[in-house]
Amino acid sequence: MQWAWMLACTAACVALTIALDGGVQIARENHAGLLPVVRRLLDPSHLPGDFGIELRAHHHRVFAWMVAGLSSVIGETRAFAALTISGYAAVFGAVWALGHALRLDAARITVLCVALASGALFLDHGVEANRLLGNGPIMPPTFAHAALMGAIAAMVARHWNIACALTGAALLVHLQIGAIGMVVLAVALITFGVWRTPRGWLQGLVAGLLIAAPALLDLWALSQQGLTRGIGQLDDVAFRMPQHFEFHANRVAAVLVYVIALLAGVRRWHRRGDVRASRFAPVTCVALTLVALCALHYLDYELLRTGVISRIQLLRLSVLVPVLGACALLATRPAQCADSLRRQRVGFLLVAAVFAGGAWANAARGDEPPTLRVVDHARDPTDWADASRWVRANGPVALYVTPPGQTGFAAFARRSTLVEFKINPDGGAGLLEWQARLSALSGGRLPVPRTRAQVAKALDAAYAQRNTADFARLRARYGVTHAVLPSSSPAAGTVLYRNPSYRVIALP
Repeated sequence: MQWAWMLACTAACVALTIALDGGVQIARENHAGLLPVVRRLLDPSHLPGDFGIELRAHHHRVFAWMVAGLSSVIGETRAFAALTISGYAAVFGAVWALGHALRLDAARITVLCVALASGALFLDHGVEANRLLGNGPIMPPTFAHAALMGAIAAMVARHWNIACALTGAALLVHLQIGAIGMVVLAVALITFGVWRTPRGWLQGLVAGLLIAAPALLDLWALSQQGLTRGIGQLDDVAFRMPQHFEFHANRVAAVLVYVIALLAGVRRWHRRGDVRASRFAPVTCVALTLVALCALHYLDYELLRTGVISRIQLLRLSVLVPVLGACALLATRPAQCADSLRRQRVGFLLVAAVFAGGAWANAARGDEPPTLRVVDHARDPTDWADASRWVRANGPVALYVTPPGQTGFAAFARRSTLVEFKINPDGGAGLLEWQARLSALSGGRLPVPRTRAQVAKALDAAYAQRNTADFARLRARYGVTHAVLPSSSPAAGTVLYRNPSYRVIALP
């Protein structure tokens, strides 16, 4: 019965998550850089010499191979649908494993899963922009978070070899998250004295490193390309991804509330000699370690400004802290009376229904109503997607120049573009060339607005002001022969296609 309930809850929460995200998302945001790489893996002749593919060739390489392998068997659309479902299922399965290790009953774990799926009580967030379940289109963080929650469940059960192996699995799919997970694991091994008995963890660590070996090889390839070049300079961070680095007081406060709730519960149990204090000890260790890593990040980024520490983005795993704190809040001792216990279970299930119903009603009033369908953004009814589709169907195979703040031209049109703001480099690998191309499109000077969205908007505004002579220089410098221009652009050329917002031209 317990297994049947767990499977039903997991399936329902997967469906709820997908529906609230507006369906299975394909070719949106981070897929802009992923899709061309996947297509190159499947077809080495796809977009030869493409600058965006060169920048992202080793970014989440293992995940790109996963998508490519599935696409070769069941097709690209079904591959993303399968990965979306399996990624969310892995997260909720890990939540069940964690709840079971902490001796939470099925009703309480159900509340935890539904709250996470519906985004209630800040459970899907940390101190920065990335969500625990992912930010819409399926990407490696979802799988990495699932692996690390499974590792925490293994720590609670004192299965340290399993925890080490699962942390290696997280490292395989996401180097940054997995590396931070390794730090957290090392702190736990030292805190609980496990490190003194290698038999209890060494085999798991070796297994984890073997699992992560393909990703470590890609890390070596990135380091050879200049990954750490300019690591102490933070100007590019403010330009391309401040949402992953800056201090947000409301997010930090929410995470700290969960940490305080966790500490208060453990302290109360410890005073009473309650077994839950020992059971939650690894959870407390993990949560405090993650908070300390966040503090270290902010110390470097906001005060020291060395860049060496903050570049690692130690705050990435803060998304786990609210779930760990919520587990402590749910771990209240149930009444011994059968009738009272039954009423408590019914009450928890009603709370879960309120979370799900409230989130559904709120989403239904928004721009993206809940749906379970597959949403390929290359088919969006926007002028940008329309122009890209025309290029794919009718445009010559050439190097195009496009509004840099718009996302997904290479993914939508299957043609190379000079540069795209969203497809940015890893560390210092290709950073200078990326900046030089953006500067060439914006009149020789990069904008300095406050947020990433403002930067993209400012880049497009500057691009719209470029004239025929500017595009002649781009043609001479980079070999671009065609352009997608906003309708307000003063640049001249042979118009191949036009819609209300854009025109596609052959440069003179």
